[in-house]
Amino acid sequence: MPETPSKTSNHQRIKEMMLHLSPEKAEIPYNLCFDDSNNLWVASKGGLFKFDISTKSVLFSMKNDFPKKVAAYPQILMYKNKLIYVTGDLELMQFRILDQLGNIEHESFIEGKVQSLAITKLGDLFMTKQMKSASPELEQNNSGMDESIIWRSHIDFPSAWDEFASSFDECFQCLCLLDDETLAVSVASIPVNIYSKQSIKLLNTKTGQLIGKPFSSCGKEAGQIFFPRCMRPFNNSQNLLIMDKTGRFLKFDKNGQFIEICAKIDDYIGNGFTLKNGEEEAVIACSGIVLDEKGESICDDWIEAIKLDGSRWTEE
Repeated sequence: MPETPSKTSNHQRIKEMMLHLSPEKAEIPYNLCFDDSNNLWVASKGGLFKFDISTKSVLFSMKNDFPKKVAAYPQILMYKNKLIYVTGDLELMQFRILDQLGNIEHESFIEGKVQSLAITKLGDLFMTKQMKSASPELEQNNSGMDESIIWRSHIDFPSAWDEFASSFDECFQCLCLLDDETLAVSVASIPVNIYSKQSIKLLNTKTGQLIGKPFSSCGKEAGQIFFPRCMRPFNNSQNLLIMDKTGRFLKFDKNGQFIEICAKIDDYIGNGFTLKNGEEEAVIACSGIVLDEKGESICDDWIEAIKLDGSRWTEE
């Protein structure tokens, strides 16, 4: 699918960066989180990295020697005093639980390519996988795609996953826990392409039943979503904050009512984000093709923060 070139990140954003990832080989970052010591953990195709954001130094790394062979969407979540890290190749993912020093306390494996992961305060885990083409027997009936499933497990026994919700008509993609009883999920009609219908659904974490009606639709106007890349609870879980491929941070209330655009970066630059400073800022995992000081095009990876007060990289 062709993507519109970035309007503002044609320069290497050295002055704007919180952290420059490329020199550390943290290639193509997707997800990130802060630990109890305010250190930033970054899950990338290049591996897992722990940064001291005050000194910008690497405190720990678990590098991948062949990042091009690593599947997209590596995950990192903070749960109590532990970290949950998921990465792997195109067919098999490693699920690891680490302490905050990086020591592995649990390791198991997940078939397929994990796309999104979320955990409740009680330790219930929810997961989506990237869809793959269906078997030849199913192609005629299902547009060439297999069934889309949300999987559920628990932090105490994460090697056992059960089916939580499924669909042959819609693809479950990005997940977010609004609270321990409400799971937000972005969905796209199958087959997934630029013409897919899109919406956000809220599901009861106990029963899997739909809460209220799906909200939003595919588009780039205010209140519309265009392939969400990351979602987070916001304002003490009273709101849902969505970053989509257009680089917009859209705020919705728990009833699905659109409130405002909190911030805007360039299209297609942001892969994931977390919140800091009492939710006043989004800290974003960024990747893009930029121009270095010599005017040459390079692939660059970095972390950048933006205030959620209507800030934009460029004016309208």
